Amino acid sequence: MQKFWRFLTSLLFIITLIITAFEFFRCVQYIINSFSANLYQGYMWLGIGMVAFVIIAAVLFRKNLDIMQTMTHEGAHMLVGGLFLRKKIYEFNAKSTDSLTQNDNTLGFVSSNAKSANLFSTLAPYMLPYLTFAMVLFRLMIKNECLPIIDFLIGFTLMFHFTCWKKDMRPDQSDIQRCGVFRSYLFIWTFIFFNLAIILYSLGGGTSEPVNIFQANVTWFDQVWKDIQWQLSLFVK
Repeated sequence: MQKFWRFLTSLLFIITLIITAFEFFRCVQYIINSFSANLYQGYMWLGIGMVAFVIIAAVLFRKNLDIMQTMTHEGAHMLVGGLFLRKKIYEFNAKSTDSLTQNDNTLGFVSSNAKSANLFSTLAPYMLPYLTFAMVLFRLMIKNECLPIIDFLIGFTLMFHFTCWKKDMRPDQSDIQRCGVFRSYLFIWTFIFFNLAIILYSLGGGTSEPVNIFQANVTWFDQVWKDIQWQLSLFVK
């Protein structure tokens, strides 16, 4: 029964990954159209923020980037497990790589009352750019004239998450091993494509007609429904 369930969920993950990857392609088309319509300001400041992180990280964060990444990784476990899944968090621990002893390879952990591994909380660090989403939500509360500042910070934090993913998304990671490598990567990339699309949609509209995260979700799901209808029309006439 367990093997059948894993097969069924893997098949579902494959289907959802295909959908989200295709919709990410649609999002790229949306961005290209935004540039054609001269509504590219959000994406311009996003790019500037990403480049700024690379420069600033090399100059200011070089010594402590490692532990910052570990803290963000464990923070995602704690956020999803404690806030969304309502688990009791007992301990939060993070170390830098150069502090490990010879027989210690654990950079960090979050201790909770969870009795078994939950896919969402276990894989949260690999798919949820929560610092960036915090900036996207904060974008709802500021004036249009200040959008370049928050869009810069969105790009800055998103680039930081990219560095975390580059460091963490290895097949030998204990979280990925615990959930199964194949299923983990299907799950992770599904949510990466979805989350990136929502973030990018949220930066559309320029400063005169700015889009927000709620409109971004409506745009994404509306496009999914249209694409499903289009695909069905190919087979049913």
